[in-house]
Amino acid sequence: MEVLHREGLARVGRFKTPHGWIETPTVMPVINPNLIVIDPQKMKQLGATAVITNGYIIRRSPDLNRKATASGVHSLIGFDGPVMTDSGTFQSHVYGSVEYGNQDMVEFQRSIGSDIGTIRDIFSEPWDSHEQAARAVDETFRRVEEIGNTGDMILAGPIQGSIYPDLRKRSAKLMSGSHAGYLPVGGVVPLLESYRYTDLVSIIQASRLNSDPSKPLHLFGAGHPMFLAMSVLMGIDMFDSASYIKYARDSRLLFPDGTRDLAKIVEFPLWSPIYNKYSMQEFLKLDPETRVREIAWHNLTAIFMEIREIRERIAEQTLWQYVEGKSRSHPALFEAFRWICRNAGATLPFHEISRKSPFHFHDRMSFRQPVARRLIRHARNIMESANDIWIIHPEIFSGGDSQDPVLRDIYERTEAQVMFLWNSTPVPIELKDTYPVQQYIGSTRKLPGDFVPVRIRNKTRVIRKADLADILSHERIRDMDMNQVRAIADYQFMPGAGMAIFGMGSTVRVSRSTGRIRTVSESGRILATLRPHDGFFTLSMDGAMKLSATGRERFRVTVTKDSAEYNARGFNVFFKFITSHDPNILAGNETLVCNEAGTPVAVGRATVPGTEIGKYRSGVAIRVNHGTVEEPDA
Repeated sequence: MEVLHREGLARVGRFKTPHGWIETPTVMPVINPNLIVIDPQKMKQLGATAVITNGYIIRRSPDLNRKATASGVHSLIGFDGPVMTDSGTFQSHVYGSVEYGNQDMVEFQRSIGSDIGTIRDIFSEPWDSHEQAARAVDETFRRVEEIGNTGDMILAGPIQGSIYPDLRKRSAKLMSGSHAGYLPVGGVVPLLESYRYTDLVSIIQASRLNSDPSKPLHLFGAGHPMFLAMSVLMGIDMFDSASYIKYARDSRLLFPDGTRDLAKIVEFPLWSPIYNKYSMQEFLKLDPETRVREIAWHNLTAIFMEIREIRERIAEQTLWQYVEGKSRSHPALFEAFRWICRNAGATLPFHEISRKSPFHFHDRMSFRQPVARRLIRHARNIMESANDIWIIHPEIFSGGDSQDPVLRDIYERTEAQVMFLWNSTPVPIELKDTYPVQQYIGSTRKLPGDFVPVRIRNKTRVIRKADLADILSHERIRDMDMNQVRAIADYQFMPGAGMAIFGMGSTVRVSRSTGRIRTVSESGRILATLRPHDGFFTLSMDGAMKLSATGRERFRVTVTKDSAEYNARGFNVFFKFITSHDPNILAGNETLVCNEAGTPVAVGRATVPGTEIGKYRSGVAIRVNHGTVEEPDA
């Protein structure tokens, strides 16, 4: 799996199969080999890069078996891209048993040229007891382990465990450690059909946080546009679904926010392939076979339109906002989104230090977003350790013009920790330009109980306009710019990093036009540049050396000798050359690149969090900004 874009657990990526690359996230349309309604090759027009069909049905049908054995599954269904096959697990679950064993079915899938073949796993129902589900997890893992070499075929090892997070966690770890290269999350169709989305996001989170991120994570049987974005937000890469044809046979049309009966539709939307092709009267008079095919094509269009939107949202890092909006389309979705917010602390290490897009603040639930959680946790730690806290009342400053000279006048005349209210919660004034404090879009509506300042051991003072005359009569006793750069570094890296990087000899340069901090230097050499779009630092090699000199094994990766020489010239770091790394690295944050002796040779930004760096074998791990060699070789 190679990651191209990401937002938290969600990612746009790609992985290689014998019949080409699959770009994720995407949906594999289910192809019934006995009754192909829409030409699979034509599905490529909508963006279908892979499909899934039933290996068990092919095997038990003499005619299909003969054709697939002679020419391969791709020729059988008429699709030249990657094809995944399943093994009859669902049929075995429904009918009690099937006539082929696990190894037998995997070998058959390999023999007909499947790109991804599935073991005969044990399907668990939501109402199974914990003991029953545990046995299914163990047996499914045993069946993966009994499979030998599958050649070029990627083996799919399903994650089972019913509705029990501990079993999903265990199954995910077992499958990740096996030779299965593809991880479907199984046993979820009954939950999807009954709108048990809260159970589903719990299952997905347990599976994603405990699985190998280099292996694609697939949600079996999920293809409704309404739930795709939320699933991707939680870490799903792949889907499969026969919903496009099942709903079509019931005269039901898929839309991004739900399903509608044909009989209740007044007109087709502009994006639908049916629009302007038929009038409603003409459409209703079509023969049943044609009408089903047209609705199926509409449904596939809805599915892949949603997939394209999700990919774009991840690239611009607005998927969380998108899911938050979509969650309002159904009460069950909204309850699932509330669960995601309540449990977002578990996903915090996977989220970038900042995003490309502004932070959207709607209500108190927005504080649950990982980037807000990180800020609030930091602010609380500062308040706990401070001796005196001044909170600036909104009548003086409420987050508008962060360069208001009154702020400097107040700050530089006290030794207290100065805070202001960001959406009614106190944050350090030093972070006024740092993501997400300044880079946000908020509601003008006041929160319930607005301005009830947090008081910690009676050491909090609220500063109002009436207090300004007295405050401004005092002498200036500190430098706001220098304290601000140190506070940002403490937030970006760790407490104490600010003083370590920007010591007593450092100087701050500000923009003449805006008054905002631009660079920090020492002895005429730039240590860091403050990025205007998110208010965090990009380190020079001099700054990187100072961070490294703290003596901690943090914020760094170690690379091979050959890679170190390459990276020192300013070239990116690839995953496969990393020999050790800090698991606490944040995606998007400055990261030191060290040679085998532990000496920094480059500095850049991590593309994935430290929890994932050791898992990938292809792609760029650190996008290098500076190396110890000034200019790359021509």
